[in-house]
Amino acid sequence: MNQPKKISRRQALGGALAGSAALSLGTTARASNDRERDEWDYEADIVCIGSGAAAMSAATTAAVENASVIVLEKAPVLGGTTAKSGAVFWIPNHYGLKARGVTDERDDCIRFLCRYAFPTLYAPDAEHFGLSAFDYSRIAAFYDNGAEAVDFIREHQIFGLKEWRMWGLDEPAVDYLEHIPENRTPTGRPLAAVDADGVFCWGWGMIEQMAASLTARNVPILTEHAVNDLVIDEAGRVVGVVAAAPQGSVRVRAKKAVIFGTGGYAHNTDMLQRYQEVFAYGSCAQLSAQGDFIPLAQKAGAQFGNLHGAWRCAVVLEQALENRSVGTGMFVPPGDAMILVNRYGRRFVNEHRNYNDRSRSHNTFDPTRGDFPNEFQFMIYDHRTATIVGDDTGQPPITPNEPYVISADSLAALADKIRERVEQLSDSIGGYALDPGFSERLGKTVAEFNQFAVQGKDEDFSRGDQPYDVAWHRLWGLFKHTEEYPDNPFPNPTLHPLSDEGPYYAIILAPGVLDTNGGPMTDASARIVDEQLQPIPGLYGAGNCICAPTRNAYAGAGGTIGPALTYGYIAARHALGLSGAA
Repeated sequence: MNQPKKISRRQALGGALAGSAALSLGTTARASNDRERDEWDYEADIVCIGSGAAAMSAATTAAVENASVIVLEKAPVLGGTTAKSGAVFWIPNHYGLKARGVTDERDDCIRFLCRYAFPTLYAPDAEHFGLSAFDYSRIAAFYDNGAEAVDFIREHQIFGLKEWRMWGLDEPAVDYLEHIPENRTPTGRPLAAVDADGVFCWGWGMIEQMAASLTARNVPILTEHAVNDLVIDEAGRVVGVVAAAPQGSVRVRAKKAVIFGTGGYAHNTDMLQRYQEVFAYGSCAQLSAQGDFIPLAQKAGAQFGNLHGAWRCAVVLEQALENRSVGTGMFVPPGDAMILVNRYGRRFVNEHRNYNDRSRSHNTFDPTRGDFPNEFQFMIYDHRTATIVGDDTGQPPITPNEPYVISADSLAALADKIRERVEQLSDSIGGYALDPGFSERLGKTVAEFNQFAVQGKDEDFSRGDQPYDVAWHRLWGLFKHTEEYPDNPFPNPTLHPLSDEGPYYAIILAPGVLDTNGGPMTDASARIVDEQLQPIPGLYGAGNCICAPTRNAYAGAGGTIGPALTYGYIAARHALGLSGAA
């Protein structure tokens, strides 16, 4: 047998900024190359696939515990979609809460997550709150291991972190469903990555620190290594992977486990058409999010769940049509004199609710008309809003000079221009068209909204009634009030009448995703399970490539990275047989 190769740090990191990622997928889950099954190019106790929060958490956990580790990343750079994120992560019962005397009780937090993730099954007095024992255990594992994973990160200085104080507002972050009675710790759960000076360092800074921690422990990080096959022995155990690399196909042995922490299928348009009821036109995910793990896990006999699911965020349609890998989405349409309307010119949602839950409205089906009236949404606002919204909100700019901003001197003229723009884009959006009554209804909708703003009560969608609406309204607006446009004088800070005079503006918003969150299912120990919910030996998963344990519940800021970090930690510890693993 050929001896597995040893890899220098220079070799491991040297390809990180050159070349292009291989995106091809394998067609079989078992070894199929011409070499003997016992020939390996590399080997390690733990082989981690991907280099975002989930995979890097697994890799650093295993490396700290003195296991040998190899990280394989198909892209030419590290970090996956985590590198594009704010590096905020939602963790229950963490050290910061405890230091402030806040007790995030286990039963309460699990109850809240069960209610949010499975609202149709949730029963407060039932065993497991109405969930199956399997689904309950996956959620419970997040609570039981999340704070422990954070303590591990702090103890071993994997990266710096501190409580997230809502950029620019210096207050604890409010959860995304803070007002329901099951949520008894509605603020303060999000943490964030920081640099050596304690300054928020965003996603790339977080990944840099994790990579440095691995490099210091002599862990090879191989970029441009696209895993396209699993190697499974006669007993059905996953014992390694095959990857396409610049030098050709390589085989990597996993003596204890293969842990996948790759992306979802946000940029695999075939899978989007197959699994999503409404097509996602754009995504903030890296282009490497192609759903690579799905066919591999399928061939290994995995059970799947939530394949229709995603972490959702509206995108500016015309930006997405130019390049579906958008720099950012329209997380929360900013401003108080602003509304969203559908193809009929009607409001249909509280515009200031969180991006994941609000953006699910794109998928609302009208059984009478047989269509999705909110598939495309029209952000309508006035000159005041265009003037006072900050320039650095982290969202697409709404200033009139942007080519995707439609403007007119009256609401009727704005409706006509929106119709013209939709007709121009028709071939790219499936022949979509506005309802003939759009213009008339838009005028009535604005008049109704203006009445709500004056009285301070949104009688249709309760905008501004909850603490979340008010806090995040300020964060996503970062308002620059002027003498001409002072602070909102009306009773509800999220509502202000649109001006009686133009100009008025509109932006077309399309369905988008941060990434998908469905795929092979894992148990409470992060093991991929088969159709009988039994673990497939040697195969683990965490992050967006699996069926999210919290399903589509985006609990708060960092609601994706928190479980990714935690389940990566769980996977590594369980694979190594360490005490304290779920």
